[in-house]
Amino acid sequence: MISEARLKTILDQFHDQRILVIGDFYLDAYWYIDKVRSTLSLETPWHTNPVVDQRYSPGAAGTVTNNLKALDVGTVYTLSVIGEDGFGRTLLDCLKASGCLTDFMIQVPEWVTPTYLKPMHRGYEGVETEGPRFDIENQSPMEETVENAVIDALQACIPLVDGVIVGDQMPLENLGVVTNRVREELCKLALAFPEKIFFADSRTRIGAYRNVIIKPNRFEAKRAIQPEWSGQEVDMAEAKLCTVVLAKQTQNTVYVTLGENGILVYCEDELTHIPGIPIDDEIDPVGAGDSVSAGLVATLCSLRPSQEAAAEAAYVGNLVASITVTKIGTTGTASPTEILERHRSLVNL
Repeated sequence: MISEARLKTILDQFHDQRILVIGDFYLDAYWYIDKVRSTLSLETPWHTNPVVDQRYSPGAAGTVTNNLKALDVGTVYTLSVIGEDGFGRTLLDCLKASGCLTDFMIQVPEWVTPTYLKPMHRGYEGVETEGPRFDIENQSPMEETVENAVIDALQACIPLVDGVIVGDQMPLENLGVVTNRVREELCKLALAFPEKIFFADSRTRIGAYRNVIIKPNRFEAKRAIQPEWSGQEVDMAEAKLCTVVLAKQTQNTVYVTLGENGILVYCEDELTHIPGIPIDDEIDPVGAGDSVSAGLVATLCSLRPSQEAAAEAAYVGNLVASITVTKIGTTGTASPTEILERHRSLVNL
C-alpha cells in the first residue's frame, strides 16, 4: 500500500494527462416502461410497452471515457466508427457532454451505431426489473476506405496524447472498429512511440497484441494461451503462469485481474500480486474492468516507467474498481476524492 501523500501526488497529475480511447463505442439506451399503463393493442394481440422515460450513456469503450473524465483526466480523445443515425448523434452528444473530444470520431452512412437497448420494466409500488437486452450491432466487415480513415485518424492523434487505451470489445472478428489491420497498426505504433503508454483490453483477442500493455482477466488470459480451454475456474497458480507467458509473448507489462483477489502484475521480469480491496457492501461488477483500465492508464501516464510504477498503477486500479462496483444499478465511476477516502479507510483498518 502506498502513502496518502504519494497517492495524492499521482491523482493530482491526472488533470495534465492526454489519453486517446480507440475502439468499440456503444450507446447504452435505458428505456423505462410503465407496465401499469400498458393496454391491449387494437391492431395486435399484444399489450403495449409504454416508454415513459429514456436515459442514454456511452458504453463499452465509452465506459472507459466515463471513468477517465470522472478521474479528472484533463484531455480525453475518442476514436471510433459510428453511423449517421439517431443513436450515433446521441452517442456524440453524450461524449461531448462528459467533456470528451470527438474530433476523431468517424461517421459512416452504411455503419450501424452499436447500441444496447435495455428495457427497464416498472410495475406497481415502484417494482422495477431489467428485461432482456436488444443488441444492435454491425453484421458486415468494415470497408477498406473506412479502415484507412481509422488508421489515418489514429496516426494523427498519437502525437497529441500521452497514452492510448484500446477497447477491442466486439466478440466477432473484423466486425468491430479494431480490425486485424487496425490492431497491427496499433502494435507498430507502440514500437514507434515507446515513450507513450499503449494499453489494450480485449475479451476474445488479447493474445493477438504485441508491444503493448495488456489487461485480461484470468479467464481471458487462460484462453489466450490455451484457446481450446473450456473450464470454469482458473486458480492462482494457473493465473500466474498465464501472466508470465503473456508477458513474454507481448514483450510488455501484463496485468491479469482476479476479481476480488486483486491483480497480478508482470513487469521487468518480476511478478507481483496486488491484493484486492475488501468490500462489505453489495456489489455490481458491471463495468469494473473498464474502471480498472482507466485507473491503471491514468496512473501509468503520470509516472516514469518502472516495476514500482506498474504496481502502484494496479493499486490505484483496485481502488477505483472497489468504488465503482458498489454503485448498484449503474455503470459507476470514481472521483479522486472518493479514491482518497477509500485509501484512508484501508489505512484505518
